[in-house]
Amino acid sequence: MAALQAADIPESPGVYALFRDGERLYVGKADCLRDRVWKNHCGRGAVMTGSAMRRNVAERLGIAPAAEIKARRYQPTPEQVRAVGTWLEGCEIAWVQCDTKAVAKASEDALKAEYRPPLTKR
Repeated sequence: MAALQAADIPESPGVYALFRDGERLYVGKADCLRDRVWKNHCGRGAVMTGSAMRRNVAERLGIAPAAEIKARRYQPTPEQVRAVGTWLEGCEIAWVQCDTKAVAKASEDALKAEYRPPLTKR
C-alpha cells in the first residue's frame, strides 16, 4: 500500500482485500472504491472512526479495542496513528470492480464467509 496513489483506484463499486505476507487479513466492500480505500483506509488522520480497517489494525497492534476507537472513547496518539500507517504500508491491497453496489455486497459476504479474515469483524 505504500506506493498506492488515488489515481490507481477506480471510482466504481467493488470489493477489496488487505494482505500481509500472503495472508488475507481484511475484506470490505465499497460503493466507490477510491473513496473507501484512499480516503478512509489510507488516511493518516488521528480520527479513525471512518475506517474499520484502521481501527482493527490498531486493535491488532495492541493500541486499543476497535470499538473504543469507533465510539471515540479512546483517541490514538500521533505515534499510534503512525504505527497503524506504517503497518498498513507493509500490506498489499487488491480489489475487484463490481457493476453494482448489490454485487459488491454479495461478493463481500461470500469472501468473508470463505476466508474469515481475522481483521474483519463478522
